[in-house]
Amino acid sequence: MTPKILVVCGSSRVDGKLEQLTALAANSARQAGAEVRELSLERTPLPVMVWGDADQAKDPAVIEVRESAAWADGFILGTPEYHGSMSGALKNWFDFLYPELAGKFAGVVASTGGGTGDMSITAVKNCFQWCHGFVLPFHAAATATAYEAGELRDARVIDRVRRIGHDVA
Repeated sequence: MTPKILVVCGSSRVDGKLEQLTALAANSARQAGAEVRELSLERTPLPVMVWGDADQAKDPAVIEVRESAAWADGFILGTPEYHGSMSGALKNWFDFLYPELAGKFAGVVASTGGGTGDMSITAVKNCFQWCHGFVLPFHAAATATAYEAGELRDARVIDRVRRIGHDVA
């Protein structure tokens, strides 16, 4: 059976750094034999979740997010580190989901401007686990020093991101 992996780029802006991480993980999952779909929360903006709002359930972005998460066997979740946590866009993505995540598996990658990414990664792992999912015990974070002229160059980070893509698949 071919594993189905959804890669979520959990930023509401294009900065190129997180996109490089999630694309690298997606390619690694494909090379490991997975069928991969990629979801960018910048290109699929969700409304702020309002519990029980029947109109939101009809929103095309909400439908896409729920259907793609239900399709997936596993996830690679990417977030920038904002104020010591995951992005609001990714947290909002989680808020629209629960049964689509329960019992499934995820790996986490993060980009960060100054910190180590630990806080955002911990927040994503905790949120996924609260949805009764399972996460890899390791992760990958790319600080500003991992990039040269806007391109990811740190071999250790590249290796860890590839490993996450492979292991999730």
